[in-house]
Amino acid sequence: MTKEESKLKAWAKRLWDNYKLTPEMWQSIYDYQGGVCWVCGRPESTGKRLAVDHSHLDGLIRGLLCSKCNPLLGKIENAFIRLGMKNMGLNLVVIVRKIGAYVLEPPATKALGAPVYGYAGRVGTKKHRKMLKKLKK
Repeated sequence: MTKEESKLKAWAKRLWDNYKLTPEMWQSIYDYQGGVCWVCGRPESTGKRLAVDHSHLDGLIRGLLCSKCNPLLGKIENAFIRLGMKNMGLNLVVIVRKIGAYVLEPPATKALGAPVYGYAGRVGTKKHRKMLKKLKK
């Protein structure tokens, strides 16, 4: 068995053991999605395959996501699972929509009557404090 055949066999085993999917089923999802992440619409940038996304509550296979979108969705979903929210799927959709509205129409801009800009990037970091110190001089 070649190294490539061994890798494919190991991948097939992981697909089945983790998701009850065959490589052919994975390929059907991949083809349906046009070979790109369902969320961001981009191909996987790491050179790896798109990841199988599934519900952590009931195991439902939802699609294939890239290495950036999959952990993002997982973090959001797991936060709500930890809160013990009932009907998590519906609540997740409501929360994500509210996050979108929050970013598009920030309440601070409405409250202040105009956009107010602070510092771009992460604040409170060593790099940020150093920059503030330079500005004081």
